[in-house]
Amino acid sequence: MCIHGQITLPPLLLAVIDTPQFQRLRKLKQLGAAEFVFPSATHTRFEHSIGVAFKAGQILRAIRDDQPLLNIDDRDILCVQLAGLCHDLGHGPFSHKFETFLR
Repeated sequence: MCIHGQITLPPLLLAVIDTPQFQRLRKLKQLGAAEFVFPSATHTRFEHSIGVAFKAGQILRAIRDDQPLLNIDDRDILCVQLAGLCHDLGHGPFSHKFETFLR
């Protein structure tokens, strides 16, 4: 199911998406072990991270429009989108369930 419709991202974000490090997120499930209970839940960290970057841009643009005294510029928006895009790059398999094995 398409949640956000067609989205457009800046070229810098597309360059990050094209890296092997980001592409590895295609193989990591966002919902952890929930797919064993809900077999149709196939949301990946890849899809989730792209959605976060997109929504982060929308939210920051809305804040900029609503609060011009904050002086949010396009570079600020790009940085927040980049942070949203990359926030899951360190995740292991099965989402946060994997963290138990790292301790």
